[in-house]
Amino acid sequence: LKRPRRPCACPPPTAALGGAPLVGGMGATSSAPDLHGEEVFDDVTYEKIRADILKIMDSPEWDDGSYAPVLIRLAWHSAGTYCCRTRTGGSNGATMRWNLEAGDPDNAGLAAARKLLEPIKAKHPGVSVADLWVLAGYCAIEHTGGPSIPFRGGRSDKPERQAVAPGRLPNPEKGADEGMDVDEEGRIKGWENNAAHIREVFGRMGLEDRETVALICGGHVYGRCHNEHSGYAGAWVENPTRFSNEYAADMFGDKWILVGHDTKMPDGGDVPEEVRPSPGKRQYIDLSKYEPEEDEEREAREAPDAKEYPAGLYTCVSDWVNCREQPDVESPIIGRFVKDQEIHLVAVKVFGTAIRGRAERGGWVSIIASGGKTLFERKGDFDCQMLRGSYRAMADLPVFNNPEAKKGASAATVSKGKELDISEVQEGSDDGTAGCLLGKTPGGWALLYSPVRGQLAEQIVVGYNEKPRKPIKGQTGHQMMLISDMVMLWDPGFRQVLQEYADDEEVLRRDFGVAFKRLTELGCPWSPDFKAGRGCPWACGS
Repeated sequence: LKRPRRPCACPPPTAALGGAPLVGGMGATSSAPDLHGEEVFDDVTYEKIRADILKIMDSPEWDDGSYAPVLIRLAWHSAGTYCCRTRTGGSNGATMRWNLEAGDPDNAGLAAARKLLEPIKAKHPGVSVADLWVLAGYCAIEHTGGPSIPFRGGRSDKPERQAVAPGRLPNPEKGADEGMDVDEEGRIKGWENNAAHIREVFGRMGLEDRETVALICGGHVYGRCHNEHSGYAGAWVENPTRFSNEYAADMFGDKWILVGHDTKMPDGGDVPEEVRPSPGKRQYIDLSKYEPEEDEEREAREAPDAKEYPAGLYTCVSDWVNCREQPDVESPIIGRFVKDQEIHLVAVKVFGTAIRGRAERGGWVSIIASGGKTLFERKGDFDCQMLRGSYRAMADLPVFNNPEAKKGASAATVSKGKELDISEVQEGSDDGTAGCLLGKTPGGWALLYSPVRGQLAEQIVVGYNEKPRKPIKGQTGHQMMLISDMVMLWDPGFRQVLQEYADDEEVLRRDFGVAFKRLTELGCPWSPDFKAGRGCPWACGS
């Protein structure tokens, strides 16, 4: 279908104000000619860079324990400024290095992602910032279970005069009527104007409806909004660090209500803080949390004997499972495990109808959920080779002369918080009680776990708890959608594609991978969209 020819509505590129790069801005001197040579753009070099990116991906210091969502957003926003008529903007330039573009309100919060990658740029000075941002986005998508996207390097870092002024990225509320008026289906008045705005933004880049829905569905399964950045608050999905089709499925399966900062919920309470927008902002939140489960008649599964689930090596068989600070399901979430991941459970307990185990790296997971779903399967006994390595004392740790612990017989003590290297792990006993784990240190055998004394040390796992895990903020289960998300459900053209993705995650995985690669190559010399006469439906009538 051909679109009518229309003038491009892009704010033009303009010389940035101030004449200086961001303070400490990565690649601030890269307005010089592209320095890439064949020795830089080889597979070995990119694999080294990829490995360095993956080392910094997971961290309890950041939202939901992962930098992946903000790295994906960095790649997305660096590319999402492209205009196919003027051939300006896009990922080929990394012009968010400059104050004009970095200061776009839609880019708020991305300084953290840019700063995170600065040491990698310093280690690999030959790679352009533009390539590094895109590669980091690809790594983040694949690391979180999304599609594996083939990477091609060759982007250059452009000077300040090519920075893009604010106005090219989607505006979540643009076109919607003022106030809180909704129609009988709960749709904010004027939503059709917002749908037209979304089509205009993506059409400016040369993208059609299917690619638009794929990029929004795949992009918004990651991360969360912050009041201090955008004025909106909350995550789109329950697990915002893992690729899935939950965004699309929840659109159809959950109930959504428009809220503002001062909205009162059906029970008379305030909007939950996790999803409460700032004054003047409006968003939708999932109302399902406030209504009773429809499957209340489901019979609770009788808890199996815990002896059927002895301590040992377990494999996650669910897409993902929360790891909580304590066995109580209301306890804070401190991490997550994903399908096929193996962990050791040093203790297994019955809690009502659920079976939960304590992980060797700290925290509790459900083996059998309260409703009867199997989340972990036992693979075998302790693998003592896997259990060797570094540990952190969770309490004052007694050390014995042999792998048999006895009260009052310790030869030394490791203070709480100290790290120790374990060269060998054996099962032993504590005052005659079996089921203990002891680790060999240069000073003797440290008691790591005892049924009598509990877990005394947690194994340090690279990429998970090099620093002690902290409760992940904003994990009460509330979800939100922006008005520009909801139009995916309301607009007939968008809705048709959204339904496909809700029905089949693999279709979304395929389409998101293809669309994200195209998005991040717009404006690159090798991109088919860069060739004359292609890519811009507004200018070319394609």
